Amino acid sequence: MKIHNAIRWQDNAYLFEFQGVHTEPVEYFHAHEGLEILYVLEGAGKYVINNRMFPLKPSTLVVVKPFQIHEIKVQVPPAYIRTLLKIKSSVIERFIHALPNLASAFHSFLEHKRACQVFYLLPDHASDLEGRFMQLKETLAVVPPSFRVEAVTLFSFQFFEYFVSRIYTAGPSVFLQEGGAPGPEELVGLIAKWIDKRYNLPFTLNDMAAELHFSANYLSRTFKERMGISITAFTNDKRLEEARMLLAIPSLTIEEIGRMTGFNYPSYFISLFKTKYGETPHRYRMRMKK
Repeated sequence: MKIHNAIRWQDNAYLFEFQGVHTEPVEYFHAHEGLEILYVLEGAGKYVINNRMFPLKPSTLVVVKPFQIHEIKVQVPPAYIRTLLKIKSSVIERFIHALPNLASAFHSFLEHKRACQVFYLLPDHASDLEGRFMQLKETLAVVPPSFRVEAVTLFSFQFFEYFVSRIYTAGPSVFLQEGGAPGPEELVGLIAKWIDKRYNLPFTLNDMAAELHFSANYLSRTFKERMGISITAFTNDKRLEEARMLLAIPSLTIEEIGRMTGFNYPSYFISLFKTKYGETPHRYRMRMKK
């Protein structure tokens, strides 16, 4: 399995595709850092989440938690038309503390292991949601670039308020039976969450293994089998993404940014950055200023 980011993260914070039309078969099995809202307008297929398979059809809404493994298969023709929004958890957490009731509902949903996440909307809910996505599209088209992340964050809060009050109901799930050991899919999610909280600090695989109570070899093997990438490579990708965002802050030196994102040696940081992005951090920063 590979991290699937066919659409470019905007400002390293969100992805948004409004009524994207896909005329080739869509199939992927992945996990990602952001909260995902997927709404299907046209098309048919299947969606696997929490080890359960759900049919995909028009007016299907799927809400995916950060680092949760999910699989989708859609056959075309007919065309597959979807609206997709992903927003990184770090962006949501930056603002949601100002809304304590919504924050409580949001975290309750994230932590609920038996939460229902696939919904087949009634016509009035479907029409309402489509209108909300259209409004977000129009807003992003007219606001200055510096306001877009906040506009998407505000939309996410408004969506989640609507979601928990009008659509969401807790439902059964076989993702993890209470008291049982996590399966490979959930273990990958736990590893990704662990990295997300500690990427800016030096750590070893043994540190991770001790906290998650699995052997280092098992963690390494399971992650590579499911994600198609090593834990080290995944961690470095996370660190480089965060470093790229910090390069927009002119008061920070390249060396400081490297240290802040978990790289002990500036030369190693610069080498990895150039390999991933095709230019040094300094060149990237200069190009972004133009």
